[in-house]
Amino acid sequence: MKKYKILIADDEQVIRELLLKFLSKEGYEVEQAADGYDALDKIKKHNYDMLILDLKMPGINGMDVITKVNELNKDITIIVITGYATLETAKAAIKQGCFEYITKPFNMDDVLATIKRAFTTRQLAQDKNKLEEQLRIAERLASLAQMGAGVAHEVNTVLATVKLFLEMLKTRFSPEEKEVKNLGLILEEVERAEELIDRFLNFAKPSAAEFVKTDINQLIRKGLKLLESRFSQNDIEVFQQLYSPNVFIECDPIKMEEVFTNIFLNSIDAIVGSGKISVKTQVDDEKAEIEIRDTGIGISAIDIEKVYEPFFTTKASGTGLGLSIVHRIIEEHKGIIKITSEEKKGTCVRLELPITAKSE
Repeated sequence: MKKYKILIADDEQVIRELLLKFLSKEGYEVEQAADGYDALDKIKKHNYDMLILDLKMPGINGMDVITKVNELNKDITIIVITGYATLETAKAAIKQGCFEYITKPFNMDDVLATIKRAFTTRQLAQDKNKLEEQLRIAERLASLAQMGAGVAHEVNTVLATVKLFLEMLKTRFSPEEKEVKNLGLILEEVERAEELIDRFLNFAKPSAAEFVKTDINQLIRKGLKLLESRFSQNDIEVFQQLYSPNVFIECDPIKMEEVFTNIFLNSIDAIVGSGKISVKTQVDDEKAEIEIRDTGIGISAIDIEKVYEPFFTTKASGTGLGLSIVHRIIEEHKGIIKITSEEKKGTCVRLELPITAKSE
């Protein structure tokens, strides 16, 4: 379960220490701020789930702190502490989006109940937003799938005709002529267009997974072999540290091969100039672990939260489906994917897959 992080902002040290000691025992991660300025500084630098804020403090009062926190657009729940003399101010704070107020002197059981109620409400709101977003994506995919199914046939027919004429043109030149090379490049782009159409249709209406005992190492080697020319063209070194002799799990090999290909392609696109990609596998009694690292440009903290969203991409020619497909396939295999990244230093993709396929 998530360990919620709480910031207590109160100019009275005894109040801060009391709340810190009590809430820490309840399993919360708690930090302190001696005044409003200190609280704002900490909120700008770090992420907190909750701010417990005294309304009456020297320097900058609680209401001004609330205004500035709202301007920061942080996802933080605010509970205010107030004396009876400032009760009307506390009610005004509720109108500014605060969850609740606590009056001094307060009972610690009441404080804990208010905090738990706040986090329950927060979680319900997050779940609601997540479900609404999933519904929007599903509706968008359904519309695109319906439209795409009709368009794809027509486009594929045109592409097939173009490929046929290109192949016919190639026969008019000797293999060493420049025109043959140019026609080959055009054919590659036509095939890439066909692949993009297939990927879109497969994403919108995926086939059911067919689980068989498969050596993950073999799929990784196959994916690396297929992209060998891309690695060479982009001056990328590939390092393999694969568990010996093999890593067998129950999976859909075709879909799992697509997972590795998408991750490798993302790494290639992320590397500017020369670079490195390393692949490591290991296994225990219950799961296989795959780690893929690159020395690319990395992903920003803002973008990394969106990488699994369909159609989200920072690449000029990207479709935004690659990691969405990877995420869905890993979930279908009851696995875990975690992406960590640092701008200008690279990205690491970690996969955990159960050895035995699990059904619902």
